[in-house]
Amino acid sequence: MPKTLTDIRADFQHLRRWRKSVEQAQSYTFKAVITIIVSGFVGAVWLGVKAMLGK
Repeated sequence: MPKTLTDIRADFQHLRRWRKSVEQAQSYTFKAVITIIVSGFVGAVWLGVKAMLGK
């Protein structure tokens, strides 16, 4: 039983919204990972500076 054009259009609109939300989640995850890496690096540098000044 073939779907009507309206049903097919609704299916594609749903798939597009799903794809957009997945892409947005991937973008937020990538930004969070970069932030964690940079924060860890800055923290390590800060500890190194404190250790050098403390001696």
